[in-house]
Amino acid sequence: MKRLAYRVLVLFLLVISLSITSFSGTTFAKDTSSYIVVFKDNQIPTEVKSFLRNNYPLLKTTLISEIGTIKLEKANNHTQNQAIKELKDKFGDKIKYISKENRLDIPIDVRNKKNNILTKNFTYTKNKNLLFRNNSTNEVETGELSKVLGWDTDKITEQGRSYVKQSGNHTIKIALIDSGIDFDHPDLKNNILSKGKSFVPNVTNTDDHMGHGTMTAGTIAANGKMLGVGPNLGIIPYKVMDNWIDGAESAWVIEAILAAANDKVDVINLSLGTYKSLSKEEDSAIIEGYARALKYAHKKGCIVVASAGNEGYDTSNPSKLATQMGLEGDKQIHLPGSSSNYLINVSATDKNDNLSSYSNFGGITVAAPGGDYGENWEVNGIDPSELILVAYPTNLPQPYISEVLNLPRGYTLSAGTSLAAPKISGAVGVLLAESKERGTHNFSINKIDKILRKSSVDLGPKGKDSQFGYGRLNLNRAIDLVK
Repeated sequence: MKRLAYRVLVLFLLVISLSITSFSGTTFAKDTSSYIVVFKDNQIPTEVKSFLRNNYPLLKTTLISEIGTIKLEKANNHTQNQAIKELKDKFGDKIKYISKENRLDIPIDVRNKKNNILTKNFTYTKNKNLLFRNNSTNEVETGELSKVLGWDTDKITEQGRSYVKQSGNHTIKIALIDSGIDFDHPDLKNNILSKGKSFVPNVTNTDDHMGHGTMTAGTIAANGKMLGVGPNLGIIPYKVMDNWIDGAESAWVIEAILAAANDKVDVINLSLGTYKSLSKEEDSAIIEGYARALKYAHKKGCIVVASAGNEGYDTSNPSKLATQMGLEGDKQIHLPGSSSNYLINVSATDKNDNLSSYSNFGGITVAAPGGDYGENWEVNGIDPSELILVAYPTNLPQPYISEVLNLPRGYTLSAGTSLAAPKISGAVGVLLAESKERGTHNFSINKIDKILRKSSVDLGPKGKDSQFGYGRLNLNRAIDLVK
């Protein structure tokens, strides 16, 4: 029975909690047979639009005007290849990059790691204190689950003291670029401001069929049995994933960033990522697309927060990162996080304020609790007390660990930088709410950066470092610095 429990738990944790990643240019990414064309001067030439409309009417063309980019999806291989050739011939002087798109996918090394540890035992008897006794759904005590399992929010709110000072409000809008959200979740439904938008082709709903988006949403704004960082913040889903098999395209993520910025959201949470090569021309358009989208969101006044990734890599040096990935001689970067000055890049910490064993580092702005699997977990088994309490869709099958711990439907435990980043997004939302109430204007990313620098709990070498940035988030301190 223990072996079965462990198999189910590990499968859930390593598929659900890991940020979506990809190795572009290898067999790990899924070929979508679509192209991204990035034009110079951040503009799509009028003559290019006319050319495609008149000569290739059956070729699906998506104009991403804000960043001077076009996405071309095939009507058939011949039509698409011919269009790309003619674009290069006729408008080569106006084109900066052309890249073939790949869908974001879970990398092979993560799958291998998962398979290697399936032979270990999952033991939970040593953590009987974690068992949730009150499983009644009739009477809900606010924060009752967080009181038992919320070590992570206890750390950053200083045992809930920040809630008394500021818990957010619906004038603050946080965009979740993710897999959607459970609109019926009792802890979330009152904080969802709209249905949002889907960028997945042929999927119009923004319901969460995976669980990942609901997890990030709860981390930010749960208000019920579980408490998020800002229990009264407003959240909006921007759906870029619908299932684990198909994954997501970077173009969808880029479009979602631009749409959220145009919708004038305050914060954009990106609990996902991908790896791209600086050495390969075919990756250049995606790299440029992310860079332009993040700059556009910055100019629109949005604070963008991204997860650092879950492979345990040092992402600070592209050549060294490529070597860690087994791509000697290449130069790799992790997007959207470590290579941009227009966002907050977040690493994950464990229960003891150490860097989580899986967390990427390098170019980190700040750290937040993302949980871990426990000391020597591959030998001793996963320790649930080291994991993070998260919201989970009420309409999906309850994960086995939730049954073991007698958790109510709609909650489970997980770990990942995907759960660290939304803590920072929620914290930024709370700081913005406090700023608005105080009548402070022009509360920019530079002011947020300054507050995080002064308020975070310094970890590792003194001052800002590659693993923790300014240190581990302390929202209760940060609120006091809003002026």
